[in-house]
Amino acid sequence: MTDADTDRLIDAIDQADEYIQKMIAFRSGLIPSELRWLQLAAHEFYDSFSPRELEVFKMRCQKHTYPIIADELGISEGSCKIYWARSIKKIKRVIDSGNKYEQ
Repeated sequence: MTDADTDRLIDAIDQADEYIQKMIAFRSGLIPSELRWLQLAAHEFYDSFSPRELEVFKMRCQKHTYPIIADELGISEGSCKIYWARSIKKIKRVIDSGNKYEQ
């Protein structure tokens, strides 16, 4: 494979990733109206995560185990569990506050 081929392959992968992200956003618009407030609330708690909470949250959502996350991020398993618990607590707080987006 030449360097040009490699560049074309990387570009194709980037375009596919961009397309997937756009499709996810499009599909999320198909959420029943009574549940759309949860989508808006998701932005609120997602934005409240620390960078490390966000890393751990994303990896746990991809079904990675605590030992794998700890190894990948260079932190202890205990720290992984704390970051996970903090992120879940933030999510719970936002969801428990109810639908504040309803007019």
